[in-house]
Amino acid sequence: MAASELVKAADQPISTELHIADGVFVKTMVIQRAGTFVPQHAHVYAHVTVLVRGSIKAWKDGAFLGDFTAPVGITIPARAKHLFMSLEDHTILLCVHDIGTAEAVEIAEEHQIVEG
Repeated sequence: MAASELVKAADQPISTELHIADGVFVKTMVIQRAGTFVPQHAHVYAHVTVLVRGSIKAWKDGAFLGDFTAPVGITIPARAKHLFMSLEDHTILLCVHDIGTAEAVEIAEEHQIVEG
């Protein structure tokens, strides 16, 4: 899926919470509507995205990884560009990173969805 095919929704129905404890960073994303994209991005280190509720389509470095249904963990290698699309309302994802002594997750590359 090309970034040029993605259009930002008028309202962004993703709510997020961030938690850090003992070098583990967890970002909770609640996606209210099916068909919502989590913009493509890449991190410096490998991490696991845990699909807690719902189902998604996932891409890594432009290649379709498949459809996933909760509960499942998806390992994302370091510097791999990844993109998710919710297939159900009220989908919940947890992105879990080991950040060591850093205060936040280091993003290697981020691609924003274009304004429509």
